[in-house]
Amino acid sequence: MGPVDYLREVWRVAGRYFILGCGVVFVLAISARWMVSPRSEPIPELTVAAYRTLMGKSGLGPLLFPLFERQCHCHVRVVTVPDGGALLTRLELDTRRGQFPIQVVLGLDQYLWSRARSYLESWDGWEPTGYQQIDSSLKMAPGFLPYDYGGLALMVDQKALSAKGLRSPRSVSDLLAPEWARTILLQDPRTATPGLTFLLFTYSVFGEKTFEFWKKLRTQWLTLAPSWDSSYSLFVKGEAPAVWSYLTSQAYHETHGEGARYRAVLFDEGQPFQVEAAALVRGSFQSAEQKKLARSFLEFLVSPEIQKLIPHTSWMMPVLPSTELPPDFLKLPQPVRKVWPDHDPETVRKVLEDWRRAVE
Repeated sequence: MGPVDYLREVWRVAGRYFILGCGVVFVLAISARWMVSPRSEPIPELTVAAYRTLMGKSGLGPLLFPLFERQCHCHVRVVTVPDGGALLTRLELDTRRGQFPIQVVLGLDQYLWSRARSYLESWDGWEPTGYQQIDSSLKMAPGFLPYDYGGLALMVDQKALSAKGLRSPRSVSDLLAPEWARTILLQDPRTATPGLTFLLFTYSVFGEKTFEFWKKLRTQWLTLAPSWDSSYSLFVKGEAPAVWSYLTSQAYHETHGEGARYRAVLFDEGQPFQVEAAALVRGSFQSAEQKKLARSFLEFLVSPEIQKLIPHTSWMMPVLPSTELPPDFLKLPQPVRKVWPDHDPETVRKVLEDWRRAVE
């Protein structure tokens, strides 16, 4: 074989192997594509609306949602609103627009439930696992799933009280004493659920004289805040010696080494209680699978795994009686009696309207 013939043979063999190699690479690439991107269903999605403090850095949300995503192999999108009252407003707006991007609301209480239930689903014969273990006094109706609860109370700054020469009030009427003028932080009952609970509590104490009480109380509050967190941030900054809050706020300060300074005041008339719940939004489900996913989320909320997180994230009481409470919760003062203010929607509407006329 001459040099020229030799070179031709080399090129012929090389070309054959080049073509063969390209074929192998092509086959491997196609195989890899099918291995990496198989024909699979999209990741299930669930949208939940929750109020701002629940989604705070040390709140329940940053733990709850990633845990559920790992369990369900799904993605949870969270829509954050300022307060529980804003959840109701969001439901009303979505219904008016005929758009239902949210499947679950998290943080409605029994007073908002009475007005929001027309936007929410009943369970249609289904019942969440764990529901039977929840205290019956916390249950409103099928569709309302309690996940935490707590009493409300006046929180006082003992250091600030001493500086002003004030003594803790023993009854609701004591808040009208002249020395308490411009010393109390309250929440607007139209926008904040603690504020609405306080208003309905005073109605359970004073009846039709409630609005005379509120006319006098106008001179006593320093501000009527739009939300609980805005009022409480003013309180811890020292803007006022007292704020309407949760009984469990004392446990929070106890845990952070401030238990001697910040204390809950119990009234002779008792303490109102609030129940927070989750619910399914009517007409929001794009498929039966998404509704099943939403129901799984409700069950996850009342599972022992999540209930044990409630005290030191939501700073409320867990609804499962079997949940072991941390030491700071065991030290909380016990109310003289638990008060469950009327949550009938017509009563709530009338009380709010009469209150507005009294204070504006």
